[in-house]
Amino acid sequence: MRATLAAILMGSSLAAAEPAVVTRAAPKAPPVELKPSASLPKSVLPECSGLWASPSMPGVFWAVSDHGPKPRLLPVRADGSFPEHQGAAWTGVEVSGAMRSDWEAVAGEPGGRMVVADVGNNLSLRKELQLYVLQEPARGASAVEARRIAFSWPDQSVFPDPELAHDCEAAFFRGGRLYLLTKHRRDTLTDLWKLEIPAAGAKAQPVKVGRFDALGMVTDASVSPDGTKLAVLTYRFIWVFDLPAEGDDLFSGRAAGAALSPPLLSWQLEGCAWADAATLLIASEQGDLFRLPLAKLGAVK
Repeated sequence: MRATLAAILMGSSLAAAEPAVVTRAAPKAPPVELKPSASLPKSVLPECSGLWASPSMPGVFWAVSDHGPKPRLLPVRADGSFPEHQGAAWTGVEVSGAMRSDWEAVAGEPGGRMVVADVGNNLSLRKELQLYVLQEPARGASAVEARRIAFSWPDQSVFPDPELAHDCEAAFFRGGRLYLLTKHRRDTLTDLWKLEIPAAGAKAQPVKVGRFDALGMVTDASVSPDGTKLAVLTYRFIWVFDLPAEGDDLFSGRAAGAALSPPLLSWQLEGCAWADAATLLIASEQGDLFRLPLAKLGAVK
């Protein structure tokens, strides 16, 4: 009886600790029609699943594919071309020491620390996920060493999770910490998790710090170069939040948003990065690139 009571109290405590869901009203406006501005080379990037703008090479974006023959980072430009190095196209960087179960996000910091997030978990079956931590490759590099960090979702004890709430495709850095946004398959919520990058050999310990009704499945997220805005992408919507000076209440401040209408054959919007302070670059899994000016977004209530 004592053990049972303790379990009940512990369960009640955990339930009480669950963050409240933040809800926002989307602008009542027609969807923004997205027209491809360029295409990515499918021969080396079979399915684009994440984008991050390089802080050291203006105009260059790091892209990852969720599958393929080798674990590679692909440097691309917004016009779909490869950057050049010593007169030749620079067509990718092999990530040494990495494996790929389901790479779904790439994120980094102004100083060049990067994470490739192997966190895809469509059926919520995976008991352990991994992050690959590395330094941004120098222009022309053919390989880069990565450090593997393992972690598990603290609130998942059943595999598969019947609610299918432990998939993940979005990661971003803020204040030296990595944040992850989950992709739910039975509702439109996303959970915000924060974690410190641990020392070698240690597992990361994510802490849930927020919940948001994204009105769809979250597929990527990106912090603006000046650190003041957060873009959150779903298959059919984009949110852009003004970030607070401190704290983890990322979804309650001033925000803008828009429903998105991509081409029928390029419907899986899975990559989002900042082309500049006023423009987002969005990529579909099918390889199309779209430029989205923030001026096309409406105010969110």
